[in-house]
Amino acid sequence: MSESRPSTEQHWNAIYLLSAAAALVSALAVGIQPLLLDKVFGIAFEKEGSINADIQVVAEIISILCVGYFGLLSDRIGRVPVVVYAFCIIAVGAALSLISIEIGLTIGVGGLIVFYVTRVLISVGAETAQLQLSTLVGDNSDYHNRPRLLTNIVFMMVFGGTVLSGIIMQLTEHPSGILVVMTIPLLIGVVGIPLARRGLRDVAPKHDGDHLPFTDVWTFVTRDPRMQLAFAAAFYTRADIIIVSLFYSLWCISFSDVVGVTRTFATAHAAGMIALLGVGVLASIPLWRAFIERHSRISAIGAALSVSATGYMLLGMTVNPFSWGVAIPLLLIGIGHAGCWVTLKVLVVDVSPKEILGTLLGAAYLTGGAGIIMLVQSSGYYFDAVGPRAPFLLMGTGKFLVMLYAGWLLWSDIDETADHVLTSARKIDWKPLVFLTSALPFVWLVGRALVEGYAFGTPLGQIPVGFINRYLGDWAFTFLLISLALRPVQELTGLKALSKYRRMIGLYAFFYACLHVATYISMEWAFKLGDMVADIYKRPFILLGLCGFLLLIPLAMTSNDKMVRKVGGKKWKLIHRSAYALNILVAFHFILAANAENGEPYVYAVAVAVLLGYRARQAWKRRRLAE
Repeated sequence: MSESRPSTEQHWNAIYLLSAAAALVSALAVGIQPLLLDKVFGIAFEKEGSINADIQVVAEIISILCVGYFGLLSDRIGRVPVVVYAFCIIAVGAALSLISIEIGLTIGVGGLIVFYVTRVLISVGAETAQLQLSTLVGDNSDYHNRPRLLTNIVFMMVFGGTVLSGIIMQLTEHPSGILVVMTIPLLIGVVGIPLARRGLRDVAPKHDGDHLPFTDVWTFVTRDPRMQLAFAAAFYTRADIIIVSLFYSLWCISFSDVVGVTRTFATAHAAGMIALLGVGVLASIPLWRAFIERHSRISAIGAALSVSATGYMLLGMTVNPFSWGVAIPLLLIGIGHAGCWVTLKVLVVDVSPKEILGTLLGAAYLTGGAGIIMLVQSSGYYFDAVGPRAPFLLMGTGKFLVMLYAGWLLWSDIDETADHVLTSARKIDWKPLVFLTSALPFVWLVGRALVEGYAFGTPLGQIPVGFINRYLGDWAFTFLLISLALRPVQELTGLKALSKYRRMIGLYAFFYACLHVATYISMEWAFKLGDMVADIYKRPFILLGLCGFLLLIPLAMTSNDKMVRKVGGKKWKLIHRSAYALNILVAFHFILAANAENGEPYVYAVAVAVLLGYRARQAWKRRRLAE
């Protein structure tokens, strides 16, 4: 039976036009952000790397939750209504961003906090629209024409997100340019609503019933190593445009005084150079389409990762961001990004069951969002503490690791039919992957110090202790939150297999907390007890952190089967309920330790409140049932 397709060329044109528009909104939001923080909000430059990263991380944390939900919802109500909602959200966020300072002054919370909210709204809307439009292409394609149609939509997204945004960002050199650039997303949101309603058409069957397909997705991905490769590639590839746009722009701004140009010129120059990345994407898409049609999807992903990784490493070795030599690594990053992003989309649509296609693409998006959170957060720290080239070396090394996994899959000779169906299920244990992923922040820190020491003469001792301490503390809290969230996620999704990873995640939280405390004692105060006591008296939030660490010790010491049997089930559960108080203490420690303009601790605190509220609600339900 032939698959349904849009009946007229008008529908395809609407998909392509809206894709370019949504990508343009996303790119402008990232591109204008450093200049807004510098010119409008007056953020000190030495904090701009971490503040820009914090805003992006906050936006991404909320986006992956919302966009993942919209992916699930689209399987039930259709793609078109969700696209319409997305452009409504863009319009609201863009309208509020124009008056964020005025709103902040009116309600007394500060313009930067309101900017966080508007930035989140714009990101949620733009990313949701792009994901659902890609899903529409998957719905309306078959195995033979899918590479062509998906390369077309990626072409339009990149054209809007790099070339058009690079041209529009040149307006920032003019006195009213920032206002004009901020107004464009509002116009796109307003125009996109009627265009999506009239120009798009749903063709996929809707998923009926109340059954949540999370278990189906988990089982499917676990048994198919190609999907695991696609998700690993998404982890690094979705961050490409954001990492380059954000940190190359900041690099140019930081170097502007050295070469004697203004910061607005540096921003415009960075946008123009980033457009070269888009040129690399656009020029290479026809070549990648031919490659995908003639070779396996796995080999295409591996080749694309190697090209972009090489570009990142070359960019990380560059001294002057205004040098025209930057063009070569930017082109390589663009070429690799195009091949990887197109191929992983084609692969996911190739092998996914139609009834859960939207959910699977949403899961791939969520994985990419998790990559953005980890990579942008780490890059922001490295940018401020180690240097502006550090984020690019971070991305390059990660892509090389995933490339090796693709090579291993090719070497293992995966047995599949001509229609890319595996002839046998290959269920794997995720524990090694979870272990290695959890170790990445530590590997990045040590590896970064070694690379800087050998390549640029910056030994570990010259990396600010404050950076190392905050970096380790942030990751300790991150893993605490993940550990706290696993049980609610398990109960809501029905994925019982998640329970076996809670202990490992919790122990990693203890590992990073130990490093955090050890850094404070040894590197910051050189074991001088008197100075430490004086510092705690001056900064009481340190005492909260130490109390939290003391609570964490018995949790870690009893996190094995032998201790569970020795302590006894009831007493063990009582001990581990102290994790609730632990998260509250750490949340307050995080808030009080942060700068006033840093909104990330408040997002973490809200996450703690939501997770503890869920636990309290479940406990109340159990008591009601027991009565």
